[in-house]
Amino acid sequence: MSKENKHILENMYQFYHYDFSEFTQEDINRQGLYDVDLEYFWQDPRWNPFFINQDGKGIGFLVVLFENDDVAPDPTHVIYDFMILKKYRRNGLGKKAAIKAFNLYNGNWKVAQMALNEPAKQFWRNIIKEYTNDSYTEIYRHDLKKYIQTFCSKN
Repeated sequence: MSKENKHILENMYQFYHYDFSEFTQEDINRQGLYDVDLEYFWQDPRWNPFFINQDGKGIGFLVVLFENDDVAPDPTHVIYDFMILKKYRRNGLGKKAAIKAFNLYNGNWKVAQMALNEPAKQFWRNIIKEYTNDSYTEIYRHDLKKYIQTFCSKN
């Protein structure tokens, strides 16, 4: 994604924060917006945002973080943020985007979900189970209150 499109991603992050506000209890600011600062995406090459499009329309985004790229030659790829607009959910487009990301970066992967976010947990478990042929691990991090799946997509 080019820096010229950053305003589009910042706008889409408003919907992302809105969706997650039921789990995070985040409120809008005095201007009626969620606080979004994505400058680090363009200052640090470990961050890789992508738009998810369908028939030429933006329907979501995902962000892949190369977690330890600055200290290791074989980074862990992390689905850091992922969002599909509600009207496009439950028809395979999110699954298609996730698999495309997994195939784009062969290597070690980590995907995390908030413990309270049941739809996200089911979504990622189903995709990862199918993608890996049930060859992944899942842990629960009490300190983060998140479930984390790890697997490898190397061929």
